[in-house]
Amino acid sequence: MANRLKAYVRRTILESAREGSYPRKRRTAESTETAFADAMRGTDTGWWHDLIYTAPMLDMAHKYRRDIAAALAEYTDATGESFVYGAGTDDETDGTAVAIALLQGPFSFEEYRGEGPRASGADCSLIGLRFAVEWYAGELAREYAPNL
Repeated sequence: MANRLKAYVRRTILESAREGSYPRKRRTAESTETAFADAMRGTDTGWWHDLIYTAPMLDMAHKYRRDIAAALAEYTDATGESFVYGAGTDDETDGTAVAIALLQGPFSFEEYRGEGPRASGADCSLIGLRFAVEWYAGELAREYAPNL
């Protein structure tokens, strides 16, 4: 099965590279590097226009749950350690919590804003989505913009 989240990341970045090469109709090496550099600044910068609002992100996290789990596994294979978000803080979340949350979804916006295990699961699924998008952006940058 193809990785649909990775395809989404590739499509979004390459479309930005094409737009950045205006008035040309094709992306250039320079516009590709610029698009990847912008995309890899993180998912909380606003560059990822699909990742601004919580409710659509909850839907995306459920839609791409298998691909998020694949990104977590790839990270573990590449680094030899499990993914940890917010290491050493009170909000520390590990890859296991994200994987469990992906199995519990889909989550609603009301659950996310609520309290208890469903709210925690919804937050974990969003952390997983952000991580996976950033992971795949970095992976694709090695292929499309090796000078970064």
